[in-house]
Amino acid sequence: MKILFLALVVLFSMNVSAQDKNGGRLTPELFRAKLEQYIAKKACLTPAESSKFFPLYGEMMKKQHAVHAEIKKLKRIKPVTDAECKKNIIRCDECEIEMKKIQKEYHEKFMQILPAQKVYDVLKAEDRFHRQMFKRTAGKFRKRR
Repeated sequence: MKILFLALVVLFSMNVSAQDKNGGRLTPELFRAKLEQYIAKKACLTPAESSKFFPLYGEMMKKQHAVHAEIKKLKRIKPVTDAECKKNIIRCDECEIEMKKIQKEYHEKFMQILPAQKVYDVLKAEDRFHRQMFKRTAGKFRKRR
């Protein structure tokens, strides 16, 4: 387990140097590494818990990303007819429901490998991390103007 934790630390440090090479831009790999590190710290996950949790978490994120991509695609399209608009709205709603089903499925899986209190802490940490990253990004955007 210590080896896994050490491997995560090495992976994160390699990703930090990758960020510097990209002119300070946050790569998806670095974002994921920072998110995982933040969640593990805030939810007090042990290396053993992390090794079980994060592969499942990655699966969930991959499934959600696919659904989110479809929603994004649907929202970029401007339907011409009323029937096309209706079809688009219904499909977007179906995708949103699918996202919630994915969350529910994986939250149940998480509670099979972690105590519910830690799953709660994970979800809270994930939300906090995303809000912090959004604020940082918004702050950088404002500075450019």
